[in-house]
Amino acid sequence: MSGLPDLLAHRDEALALLAHRPGCIFTDIDGTLSPIIADPLAASVPDATRSALAALAKRTTVVALTGRSVADARRVLRLDTVIYSGNHGAEWWEEGAVSIEPAAEPYLERVQEVAKAVERGITTPGTLLEHKGASLSVHYRNTAEPDAARSGILDFLYAHAQGMSIREGKMVVEVRPPVELSKGEAVRSFTRRRGLASALVLGDDRTDAEAFAVVREMRDAGAIHGLSAAVATADAPTELLASADYALADTAAVGRLLTWLSGEL
Repeated sequence: MSGLPDLLAHRDEALALLAHRPGCIFTDIDGTLSPIIADPLAASVPDATRSALAALAKRTTVVALTGRSVADARRVLRLDTVIYSGNHGAEWWEEGAVSIEPAAEPYLERVQEVAKAVERGITTPGTLLEHKGASLSVHYRNTAEPDAARSGILDFLYAHAQGMSIREGKMVVEVRPPVELSKGEAVRSFTRRRGLASALVLGDDRTDAEAFAVVREMRDAGAIHGLSAAVATADAPTELLASADYALADTAAVGRLLTWLSGEL
């Protein structure tokens, strides 16, 4: 158990939060809207959750805040009424327009070089390279010995991805541009651009903890009304739970919360 209060039991607080307008729901995709499965390319968002997000997007701003590329995130979520922040804030999609954060652009060629090295050099059965343009991920969930696979991936990347940022998530190692780009910075910059009065943030992994921390920081400074909720499954990272205000049991609970909010807003 996370020890955090269940947001479904306190859902009126989420509703009251979003009454402060303009507001925004920032939500991760994998592990938050869609269950994590062995093949990330086969991930899907339940129809009820998608319908709830579509309804919410008519009443408030919704940002899909994801480590996927925006193209892949749009393929999974299949909604063009939400805004997408992909590659941990390195790229954005809004109303058909894609933009790359200027700080990330000089590293796109380097990411491509590292991806080619990974294709040649990481051959452990069960590993999966996900090349996302502005970043890449090496998944090891399906390997026979995940701990050994993780160590091998890290050793390889520290040797072949010098100068890049190497980060970890749930059964995945990521290579990103070595600049101040994260889900937290994406939330901060979007909040300032839009002059948001409130933000509800939903997530399940270490990168989402960065967004939770930024919302807490802005809330403590009196700049915004904010709440964060962690998907508190058995493998939820400690830092995620430590930075969250509330918990949701699983992706089904996230769907129930969004469905309820869509009917109440």
